[in-house]
Amino acid sequence: MDESTLRAALDAMDIGIALAAPDGRIEYANAAYAEYVSHPRSSIEGASIFGAGCPCPALVSHEAEWATSEGIAVTGDSPQGMSIDVVARPISPGARLRLVVVRRGFVRSAQRHGLSDEIVEDLQSFLAELTGHPAEPDALIAPISLLMLGIRDLDELRERLGDEMIERIHREVAQALVLQKRKADIISRFGEGQFLVLAPETPRHGAAMLAERIRARVESIDFESDGRSIPISLVTWAAEYRPDLDGPIREAVERGSEAVSGRAIEPIV
Repeated sequence: MDESTLRAALDAMDIGIALAAPDGRIEYANAAYAEYVSHPRSSIEGASIFGAGCPCPALVSHEAEWATSEGIAVTGDSPQGMSIDVVARPISPGARLRLVVVRRGFVRSAQRHGLSDEIVEDLQSFLAELTGHPAEPDALIAPISLLMLGIRDLDELRERLGDEMIERIHREVAQALVLQKRKADIISRFGEGQFLVLAPETPRHGAAMLAERIRARVESIDFESDGRSIPISLVTWAAEYRPDLDGPIREAVERGSEAVSGRAIEPIV
């Protein structure tokens, strides 16, 4: 694999990755790495891994041994305040570049944000049942927000347009969700005409902004039936999940579903 192909592959990954030269200068950093160090990629590349491009202060203590060490592994805090694990290794024996990998230190982050093992297991079980894929524990970082999005006036639309057109609308809304979601977000259909977005590391105001972006994207889609334009809008709801107050995740999601369907009074975005 040549270097350009390697860089393209690394940029598609969700974990933070950088390529560092023998002098500790970063020659490449992917988007996830830039998120961890809270700097734009343009300011990271060329900087020292022990300076502006350092993913955590704990790595600085290894600066003196960088040139001679075969590998460095540390745990510390990122500029964002989350606990992270950092590993730096030569790409291969004698290689010029080092591969620096940064990932969330889940157990410490979970304890910091008050997510007990029982809460994590409840989240994993619910998501596995809903999506068929158990979420990785290190992806479930608090604060976690919930978004519920419902197609407005679904029954009336079904009566006017028929089941086939309604299914097309469902697909278009799902596609809009996929295009607007962030890397860590988990999406799924939930009930008739409803979609759930679980947004890790997102307080309620961030979830509200995400819900508004999705709503605007869906309402910009040009639906047509028999040559007529069909306006589609969403009812959106967002709330930060508070396990101690909201109970099991399924109960919190069902309350959001009731709010979107108009069966309960809940905060509507």
